Amino acid sequence: MTEVNKQRFYKKLAVTGLAFTLVGAGTLGLHSLNFTGEPTVASAAAETYTTTANLNIRSGPSTSNAIIATVKQGTQLTVVGQAASGWLKVSYQGKTGYVSSEYVKKSASSTTKTYVTTANLNIRSGPSTSSAIVVTVKQGTQLTSTEQAANGWLKVSYQGKTGYVSTQYVKESTGSSEPAPAPAPAASVYVATANLNVRTTASTSGAVMATLKAGTQLDVTAKAANGWLKITYQGKVGYVSGQYVRALAGMKVVSNPESIQVVVNKQNKLPENYVPKDLVYTTIPFTFKEQTEKKKMRSEAAAAIAQLFAGAKKQGVTLLGVSAYRSHATQSALFSSYVQRDGYDKAATYSALPGTSEHETGLGIDVTKGDGTCAAQDCFGGTKEATWLDAHAAEYGFIIRYPKGKEAVTGYKYEPWHLRYVGKPVAQAIKSKGITLEEYYGIK
Repeated sequence: MTEVNKQRFYKKLAVTGLAFTLVGAGTLGLHSLNFTGEPTVASAAAETYTTTANLNIRSGPSTSNAIIATVKQGTQLTVVGQAASGWLKVSYQGKTGYVSSEYVKKSASSTTKTYVTTANLNIRSGPSTSSAIVVTVKQGTQLTSTEQAANGWLKVSYQGKTGYVSTQYVKESTGSSEPAPAPAPAASVYVATANLNVRTTASTSGAVMATLKAGTQLDVTAKAANGWLKITYQGKVGYVSGQYVRALAGMKVVSNPESIQVVVNKQNKLPENYVPKDLVYTTIPFTFKEQTEKKKMRSEAAAAIAQLFAGAKKQGVTLLGVSAYRSHATQSALFSSYVQRDGYDKAATYSALPGTSEHETGLGIDVTKGDGTCAAQDCFGGTKEATWLDAHAAEYGFIIRYPKGKEAVTGYKYEPWHLRYVGKPVAQAIKSKGITLEEYYGIK
């Protein structure tokens, strides 16, 4: 091809906006194209388009511009304007770029509306408060929605993630800079301190919608009259007496629940109804014979606890497992029973709120002596088994999670029987410094 013909060919490509996306073989860029400036982008209402092929998102409306991201066929993009030469300006995962209109099509029912949150708000995996939390966003966050779900929920998009929010806590954005109204409750988490009725009105004369166990976390949305709180429960609005609710300020949902070093405590909780993906039955002996969830741990921790038990046996120390993994439902029932027996405040000194228990991570385990005595009891402290664990657990990647003298840091009393797997390097560093997991990572 002559030089003149090449220039004609390139100019034709620039007009059509053709994208050279070679699936599985990389992308061909036309680096000889140069633009002296970005064409004016026509403003347009945000619409949703779907890619019809694997497609590059570029920094400008030309194949000569840098690739910001490559998306798969079928990806939904929010189109915010039209550029010259058949290119579209799009928003994807918080980034703005350009794609050729030849490789996208308008999605069905693609009218996109922008909403702003009027309170700190959970985006959930389904249209119900019983669905898992995908992400928590702050008051004033903008969300895009293309679909209204049932029971007053919206399907929304945020930073490339899709989920659902209650329409009660969003308003349609007008494009003004007026701040959203302040959220009614200031605390991030509320919890029932006793078994608690959810009623249809802010009064004991209201019909009972549901009865929640002590320790249940509540989605409090406002304060009602006479000491009652307005909540959402399973997508419905209800009321509970504030006399039996405790505000837990500063509670956060951990972003790394699958990490071996995840810190779960009274200020850092697991995502709602979290279940580890790699739970397996351990091979160690327990104080009971039944094959229940209490014998499970995450695979890496299960292998490590087997090595610890074998190492102890070689040195004349026999151990038994007492309780390893607990599901969210099991922890809920357990904590509720302790509250019924001892009251909320006392129960919280030795048992964890549902979602804040290390047993729910699959990385914690309670152990005891080979004869089964002193299981999860103070009498285990000072035994040869407890002494051996304190000296050698770190060699196998475990720490004594709640050591003596660190109650103010961990929030729990001394538990020489509670082991937590964190991996050998971290365990040995914590042991050598005489600190806790919180102190090691410098967090609360």
